[in-house]
Amino acid sequence: MNERMNKHELLELLKTLKIDAEEFWILSSSALVLRDIYPDAGDLDIAVTDRGLEELKKNYSLKFKDNGWFIINDKIEGVCEGTKDMLKYKPEKIGNYYMQNINEYYNYLLKSDREKDKLRIPIVEDYIKKLKK
Repeated sequence: MNERMNKHELLELLKTLKIDAEEFWILSSSALVLRDIYPDAGDLDIAVTDRGLEELKKNYSLKFKDNGWFIINDKIEGVCEGTKDMLKYKPEKIGNYYMQNINEYYNYLLKSDREKDKLRIPIVEDYIKKLKK
């Protein structure tokens, strides 16, 4: 997928997703775009609950990858995380959707070796600083 999506395009894509909004949360750069701190995302990454995964299996022909993730369609990938209660960091509801906890994402970025992740560290740091004010 070559076309990157802005906030409006991500929100339109989310409206088409056939899963209860309580059963998934948005990850990575898409969560940054929806928080208005990053311009665009290449795809929509989501984490789902066990129940959410069952909903997706009923509504899509999921393609499972070797790394535990699955492809929902050409613009959306997901990973099953069990239940929200099992998570160390709880997803944050922003607007109509749950987002990956910003502190969890920040910790992920700090451990990542990917150049694109390293470039996001100062953006996320600035956002966290503004939240604390």
